[in-house]
Amino acid sequence: MNMFGSEIPDNEHKARKWVDLIRSSKTSSPFQTIEFYNFLNSVNNISAKAFLINSYNELSSLCVAAIYTQPGVLGYLSRRAIVYGGVVLTDSIQNEDSLIALLTKLRRELKGRIIYCEIRNSFDYSEYRRVFDKFGWKYEPHLNVQLNLKNKTTEEILAGMQYNRRREIKMSLKEGALVKEATSTSEVESLYFIVSELYKQKVHLPVPALDFFINLFKSTIGKIFIVYHAEKVIGGAFCIYMPGNSIYTLYYAGLRDYHNKIFPTHLAIWGAINFGLENHLNMVDFMGAGKPDVPYGVREYKLKFGGELVEHGRFVYVFNPFLYKLGKFGIRLMSKISL
Repeated sequence: MNMFGSEIPDNEHKARKWVDLIRSSKTSSPFQTIEFYNFLNSVNNISAKAFLINSYNELSSLCVAAIYTQPGVLGYLSRRAIVYGGVVLTDSIQNEDSLIALLTKLRRELKGRIIYCEIRNSFDYSEYRRVFDKFGWKYEPHLNVQLNLKNKTTEEILAGMQYNRRREIKMSLKEGALVKEATSTSEVESLYFIVSELYKQKVHLPVPALDFFINLFKSTIGKIFIVYHAEKVIGGAFCIYMPGNSIYTLYYAGLRDYHNKIFPTHLAIWGAINFGLENHLNMVDFMGAGKPDVPYGVREYKLKFGGELVEHGRFVYVFNPFLYKLGKFGIRLMSKISL
């Protein structure tokens, strides 16, 4: 077993192997594609590192780690790497050895650069739990909502929604609101303002800078849905997708109390769902529904679109336990100050 290294493949042959594994693996997501790697490296304060493992002359596992570094004390205490979606594994019987090599590579190359690494699973990796445990990765329960679109019609998806959610979507469309894909950076900027205000006033969490969303719009994996009414942007959704596979909702929002018969946020999500149906995708992933047994209003909101609640959890490897605890305390403190 040998390794390609931690950077993007430097020739067409290696890149083709990457694409082939993404197409064949059951644990593929847009977050592990070459396109996502390139996107991350186009954004300020984020970089990407690709880890590829070669077994018997075939690419057998890979992941793309998003490495976050920001200036200031809080930035120093929150240095982290996030592997979105989970690792990509071959269906071969050799995949456990390949996973071991991948985890070893992650630990070796990220040590000293970050405080912790987190793998946020979009798939069930329970059969590999003991491998992660053995190599020091702590499993943390975490919920997600996923909507299966495979072989489903629009009518079937609407019928699976909670009654009021379905009614409010139809009501919004009847009142003249519409949702479409973004076609200009000005639309992206308008939606960014709505999203950033929501996160500032209600969510109390930071959002990436505008260049993240502009570059997402310009990328081949970004899909941005804009909700309009009376020629005004009233909401939308920033998504990332993989053709023939899935679409993930990164950020979405709508103007609050805009109209008593128009629900901009509902339509933003509907834009992603409808895109998935029209393009024969397998799944809409709503990306996160909190921890089990902990009340979380966003979870209830997402479930009303008819998706399934799953617990694929997260794996966390802490390189510096002291700074990890200090950083978590600092983030909680800053969140309370912003209230």
